[in-house]
Amino acid sequence: MGTESKAAVPASAWLWLAGLCTGAALVAMPLLVAGHSDPRMFGQNAKAADAPAAGGSEVRLPAGVMGREQSLFGLARAEAGSQTPTLQTYGLVVPNSQAMVDLNLPVSGQVKEVYVRVGDSVRKGQPVAAIFNPEFITTQRGYLEFLKNEDKLQVLREEGRLPNYLKDAKENLGWWGMSEKQIADLIEHGKVVEHIMLDAPADGFITELFVQPGSLVNAGDRTMKQFLVIGKAVARMVAARTPHWVEGYVYPDQRALLRPGLPVRLSLPDGWQLERRIIQVLPDVEPATQRARFLVDLGQTPVPLAVGQTVDIGLRLGERNGVWVPREAVLAQALRPVVYVRLEPGRYRRTPVAVLDESSALLRVQGVAAGENVVVAGKMMLEGFYRIAAGSGADAADHHHDH
Repeated sequence: MGTESKAAVPASAWLWLAGLCTGAALVAMPLLVAGHSDPRMFGQNAKAADAPAAGGSEVRLPAGVMGREQSLFGLARAEAGSQTPTLQTYGLVVPNSQAMVDLNLPVSGQVKEVYVRVGDSVRKGQPVAAIFNPEFITTQRGYLEFLKNEDKLQVLREEGRLPNYLKDAKENLGWWGMSEKQIADLIEHGKVVEHIMLDAPADGFITELFVQPGSLVNAGDRTMKQFLVIGKAVARMVAARTPHWVEGYVYPDQRALLRPGLPVRLSLPDGWQLERRIIQVLPDVEPATQRARFLVDLGQTPVPLAVGQTVDIGLRLGERNGVWVPREAVLAQALRPVVYVRLEPGRYRRTPVAVLDESSALLRVQGVAAGENVVVAGKMMLEGFYRIAAGSGADAADHHHDH
């Protein structure tokens, strides 16, 4: 395959190199851990234009090593065919945003009490916060004074406007947040409500709190939403019995591999595994982590999952055809991954490759032909032979990891 440069290793280097490789094997750390891979270290999205040039550098074993070749090096055959590569990553359980509810306060005031904390379960009608507003109290007392003024009541009766006036007054008290029972107690017993109570509109749990006791709430920035006036958000909750989502993360250059409907395998605690699909690929990159994101609807799960919990994710990217080698065959260089191909006893070719896809055990590569024998054990030793023989010009800038 093309022109080969030969690099023979002097036998005197064998003892030193054997010790070096033994130490390297003890400290080498794989870059794929806990099922979370960074395919960019192999150039996963490499295009044909980025493929390595044909050929490579030949490495010959010294005479003193030839007799131990079979015990030092393990081989596997590069195979042509189709695989369904899996991209391993992770995600976090997040609330379903379609079930998120903001608890808005339509009036300004000072927060006197907050009755819940983030993560608390709440029932419909359960108090979340108490707000003090002096105008609220003045409005109630003014209504009581009006009810005591018989002269004004008589004038409204004679004009036929009293029923409408009383109706409008009650609606005004309801706008302040008073319940029908509280309004009845005010009218019948003169019981003034001291605080505006903000209640949970549905069963669910609290995901965020925007205030604390003593906070001043300015509802003057009220906006229109579907023609209803909404005020300042005091808290946020998610409705109960709504399935959570998983927000998954990949590197930005892997986003092109994703699409809605792509199959996903979620690994949950206690060995549970769920098969789901991507429902949405988010268009932006998360600023804090510099990751692209996608969403998976958990639906009904056999185990309870808490918001913020981490799950392992395997993305099945669809069938790919090409030449596949074991993961162990690729020596992951920071700049150029390489594979060692056995030419004949004692002769190996150091071959730069482009890694195009990955499955759980195999890598799809460009630069190795189907049927060639590749080294899966002993790569670091061959790399050491290569560097000793080639000297300072042997890709000195590359940092390698025996993967």
